[in-house]
Amino acid sequence: MDFSPLHSAHCEDYTSMTIKKSPRWDNEDGVASTVGTIMTILVFLTFMGVFTSQIVPAWMSDNESVHMTEAIQQMVSLKSDIDGLIADFANSLVATTPIVVPVTLSAPGIPVFAGPTSGILSFTPETISGRPSFNTSYTNDLEDDDGHTGGELRLYCPNRYYVEQSVIYEAGAVIINQSDGEFIISGIGLSVSNFTDSIVVQMTQVSLVGLNKTVGGTGAKMVNANLLYASTMQYESATGTDDITITIATKHGNAWTSYFRKALNATGTGLVYGTDFDVPNPTKYDFPGTINDYYIVTVTIYNVSVFDHTRASVQLTVGEFGP
Repeated sequence: MDFSPLHSAHCEDYTSMTIKKSPRWDNEDGVASTVGTIMTILVFLTFMGVFTSQIVPAWMSDNESVHMTEAIQQMVSLKSDIDGLIADFANSLVATTPIVVPVTLSAPGIPVFAGPTSGILSFTPETISGRPSFNTSYTNDLEDDDGHTGGELRLYCPNRYYVEQSVIYEAGAVIINQSDGEFIISGIGLSVSNFTDSIVVQMTQVSLVGLNKTVGGTGAKMVNANLLYASTMQYESATGTDDITITIATKHGNAWTSYFRKALNATGTGLVYGTDFDVPNPTKYDFPGTINDYYIVTVTIYNVSVFDHTRASVQLTVGEFGP
């Protein structure tokens, strides 16, 4: 055996060498990373599920509710402005100034999660034989043409989360219609006084004229109203036994019936239902589907001595903002 110094040096080199292990996968670390990723995804999906199923509907319902409040205020503002023009017209020699009212069609959405709720604004002008119409007769002095008005401005809001509603300006009144009922939130110009020996009635009828138009989508549209004519005529009954008869052809018969029953029976009018006035249940005319259905509402006020009747014609234009 060779025990030379050279051989000893080589042996020391070999004994000092270490064997390197090849890298291998740590099973425990891999499983922990996978489970952590899955749990993070599950937490995120749970949060998104709660957000989309509970928070988004509540948020959108609130958006649509706020929009309906805004739309109602805008329609009432339009009615109020028109009423002001009519009241100022009779004794004024100054040309009337057109009014412009914005009507917001849509409720805002939620970015990424829900788009805005679109609306439809439609204008139906007055026609002689069309609907809606509002007809008044009193003695032989008030002829059919003088007692006829019609037309409507309607905002339809097919809300997805809040109750579906329509807001209508018709015959000088603002009507709210929804799935569970309808009512008039702002009535026509009407005043009734029952004195000792006579009943005095003051009433204003509004005709809406212009071009038939329907616009839909989001944002706001401009409604321009221009008063063309307003006049008040006073009719007197020689005997004090003449009746006022109002006949309304409308889609909203229940709203008009309820309105006249409350307005004529209100404290201060002195009228008694069945004795001084009568408002029977409306007659409904059914057609295939529901779009063409309408009601006939008949209102009779008995033994009217004086009738101050105001009739106004308003031109409406529906369009975009801007010049």
